[in-house]
Amino acid sequence: MSEKLESMRHTLSHVMAAAVKEMYPEAKFGIGPAIDDGFYYDIDFGKTKVVEADLAKIEKRMRKIIQAGFTMERAEKSREEALKWADENKQDLKRELIEELPEGETISFYTITTTDSKTLFEDLCKGPHVESSKEISPAFKLNRVAGAYWRGDEKRQMLTRLYGVAFGKEPELEEYLKKQEEAKARDHRKLGQQLDLFCNSPLVGSGLPLFTPRGTILRDLLNDFTQGYRLRAGYKKVCIPHIANVDLYKVSGHYEKFPEMLQFVSQESGDHLAIKPVSCPHHSQIFASLPRSYRELPVKYLETTMVYRDERKGELGGLSRVRAITQDDSHVFCTPEQVGDIFGELIEAAKDLYKRVNMKLHLRLSFRDDGDGYIGTPEMWEQAESQIKAMADKFKMDYFIGEGEAAMYGPKMDFMAVDALGREWQLATVQLDYAMPERFKLEYVAEDGTKKTPIMIHCALIGSIERFMSVFIEHTAGWFPLWCAPEQVRILTVNDQTNDYVAKVAKVLSGVVLDEPVAGNRLRFETDNSSDSLGKKIRRATDMKIPCVIIVGPKDAEEGQVSIRVHDDQAEGGAREEKVGLEQLADYLKGLQE
Repeated sequence: MSEKLESMRHTLSHVMAAAVKEMYPEAKFGIGPAIDDGFYYDIDFGKTKVVEADLAKIEKRMRKIIQAGFTMERAEKSREEALKWADENKQDLKRELIEELPEGETISFYTITTTDSKTLFEDLCKGPHVESSKEISPAFKLNRVAGAYWRGDEKRQMLTRLYGVAFGKEPELEEYLKKQEEAKARDHRKLGQQLDLFCNSPLVGSGLPLFTPRGTILRDLLNDFTQGYRLRAGYKKVCIPHIANVDLYKVSGHYEKFPEMLQFVSQESGDHLAIKPVSCPHHSQIFASLPRSYRELPVKYLETTMVYRDERKGELGGLSRVRAITQDDSHVFCTPEQVGDIFGELIEAAKDLYKRVNMKLHLRLSFRDDGDGYIGTPEMWEQAESQIKAMADKFKMDYFIGEGEAAMYGPKMDFMAVDALGREWQLATVQLDYAMPERFKLEYVAEDGTKKTPIMIHCALIGSIERFMSVFIEHTAGWFPLWCAPEQVRILTVNDQTNDYVAKVAKVLSGVVLDEPVAGNRLRFETDNSSDSLGKKIRRATDMKIPCVIIVGPKDAEEGQVSIRVHDDQAEGGAREEKVGLEQLADYLKGLQE
């Protein structure tokens, strides 16, 4: 965001507050910053409920203020003057902010002043702002109302957050709004219900989605796809329980990191147990269960397993933020000399995987900051971060460094996937860990007979399967590639005179196996032989986003062929139609996955 655009967006948040003050005189104001794509303001409206239907009126008032003309004037106040201002204007939220300012810090205010010197709105603010209304583009729109706890603390009062978007030019705003409408149409929560993929139950609880048969097919295929890369690279499957003694997580360091871990005491044994928030400590204990030699390294484990982390209720939504997280997890224990090859395998796997699902990849190197929420020595971290950077350079990948984004035990190489709407998501990750093997006193016998500590590499190629599914559903708009569509083909009958021929078609489909990218993927199909019209059957199949529809009528039976409709975004009407002979049908369907 350019400084000019940031200043304009920040000023618009103040103009919105000025409009609100005129329309709702009793409103109390929190904070109103510029953000990516626009701005917001957190406001206490008291007993008045402001909803999205009210945004048009507020926006109309904003445009009148801008059209009339104003200037933004900066002034400084002493601490006493600032507190007096807050009290006189009954702005207790602002008073709290002023009280927390360090002694001696400059306290600045910005005032919106009309061309006839009338004060419209005065606000405690550091800036930056534009100097006048002339610098504000008309390309803005108020677009959303949400709830927000004051200072992000769920124990404080709930405020109303008014959002707006703003750009330098009208075409940019139009493009943004167009993408937002497309995003609404692709919302995975809506499509998940429409396509019968998952559901939620208040009796089960928030953030604990339930997957239907169709959704489970998609989950399993995505998991087989991602874990296939590691199985081909020599990883071995392991299986661990969902609970463990709390002491395991005290040694690993996760006990302090995840205070929300669900803990309980066994009534039978008195053991203090926890539901696992991660699986890496368990895998370390499998490695530690036998004496290890340098000759057997690298030791590679993989497992698809659930971990559990608590989340605030307001942050849970669909599949993107859940409490039960399924990870395509893997851990490697290796020597320093083997790190490069392991990283190379995983980087190439990530690049190929996301190419196959038609997503571009960027790279973020997630390093530590100066905080104290990390384990391991500074020397360990310096060595690990330099190795991660060397790997990115070796494989010629564009990257940026995100300080403070590291895991608690080591730096990460995070793959940022870009979806069909240009949105960026952190999904795949490869992490280098010197700390945890040392904490668990893991060791192997080196070639010279000495005992050494292995290096641990953590990797997930799609990360949380739930979160990946939320992105994948929206990326494809529910039109999944043929290989992972829960229902790949639907046979539609024109009438009931073709039942014998439909049976022959079904027999051909039953023998089709799509081996790419998941081996043994037997074709999934259903038959719609209801008495509904063909048009209604086609609409029903389209609503369920079935990628391939086979139409069978008397003429098709007579000629030994089928009429096929295949989803194609580039074709008129979103589908291309072809006639295929029954003998060529199996090969035709196999060719659709290429």
